[in-house]
Amino acid sequence: MENNKIGSDIEPEDKVCYNCEHLAWLVGIGQGLRCLNPNKKKKNEMIPSSKHTCELFNPKSKKI
Repeated sequence: MENNKIGSDIEPEDKVCYNCEHLAWLVGIGQGLRCLNPNKKKKNEMIPSSKHTCELFNPKSKKI
């Protein structure tokens, strides 16, 4: 049986928005996925997909 969970085919070391610390998951309030990176020219830019990436990627910090 295939796992259809979001991010199931994304590895933790992949440089995609799903693994970036600046991802804001605002889908529940109708705002979609947003990039909250303070270094972006366009603030709170909408992200087309959790598999998208950009030059400002910053990996999530590991929580122990």
